[in-house]
Amino acid sequence: MNITRSSRHLGTALLLATGLLLGSCAQPPSRPESKPVGGEPALLSGSSGPASPRSSGALAVEGPLALRPDHPQTYTVAAGDTLWSIAARFLQSPWQWRRIWRQNPQVRNPHRIYPGDVLRFSHDPNGNPQLEIAGREAVPLLKLTPQVRVEELTQPIPPVPRDAVESFLKRGEILSAANWRQMPYILGDDDAQVIYADRDRVYGRGANFDQPRYQVFRPGEELREPGSNRSLGQIGIYLGQAVLERDEDPASFLLANTIAPVRAGDRLLEIEEEPELYNFEPHSVPPDTEGSIIARLDPDITQITQYSSVIINLGTQEGIEPGHVLAVFGKDRWIDDPVSGKPAKVPGERAGLLMVYKAHDLVSYALVMQIERAIRLQDRVTTP
Repeated sequence: MNITRSSRHLGTALLLATGLLLGSCAQPPSRPESKPVGGEPALLSGSSGPASPRSSGALAVEGPLALRPDHPQTYTVAAGDTLWSIAARFLQSPWQWRRIWRQNPQVRNPHRIYPGDVLRFSHDPNGNPQLEIAGREAVPLLKLTPQVRVEELTQPIPPVPRDAVESFLKRGEILSAANWRQMPYILGDDDAQVIYADRDRVYGRGANFDQPRYQVFRPGEELREPGSNRSLGQIGIYLGQAVLERDEDPASFLLANTIAPVRAGDRLLEIEEEPELYNFEPHSVPPDTEGSIIARLDPDITQITQYSSVIINLGTQEGIEPGHVLAVFGKDRWIDDPVSGKPAKVPGERAGLLMVYKAHDLVSYALVMQIERAIRLQDRVTTP
């Protein structure tokens, strides 16, 4: 079964659930503490199959478990570690993490890993490799007075570097052109200016505004399906925030934290609750998944490097979810056969690995985790 754009039923509108951090796309809803990462039971190391069916109904077939020959017997988690970097210490294929991770119900938050945790490698009674928390240091507490408040100083380690994706999670929006047109908008300001910035008063229309603060976006580049040229939605350019003063018609706002000039016609979107960045883990996409890199998320970066964010033309309609890992392959090339004189196709070689961290309906944001050769737009992404 090939999971590609051409084989699925496309919706007429691109709906976006900005649940992750930076507005973060159709993220799964937050799970209770007692449930495992990603909402799926983690595989015990004795399991040889996939963690669970994906939303597409396909099972991820990851092949033989590949341990690093030099993996440690114990490892103490350090600040700055990510789930991917720890997996890479034990596995040749870090996306096979679920096949060795054994949650320990005796520790608090068994599906989360914190700096100071001691991870122990062993084998279960059936001889299958497993990794578990052998010990957990007490989480430091910060006590503030005179307020009665206690805060944890230590956060669980994230799957990928926070600083590489946080701004895109909090400020990333992709909506259909029709949905952008339906969003409330900035009508103008109180002084007949053309562009607006921090502390300027502006007026908005198009909704009953009931939130204290909104994000300001401008619809930007339209994403197109390679081959069919079908629209996959428009990227929203984040401009800043608008603080509600009065909910009237038009409503009045004060602009704040702007990073670019704001103009009449720019759109106002509610600020949604930020989901947790550590609620997913590396795992392979369903078999025979096929897609392409169609855009870069940072327009100021011309070269795709490690920890670059890209957009792929696969989304929740193909069962894509945060944590899915895909391999990147260069495009096939045609060359002249010097013997036969006929054109011959040379297959594109593997160029690296991506991990999805935000999934929309038709597209997803992915972080380049590994570079093996140059990665370019239109490169193919598929099952690793």
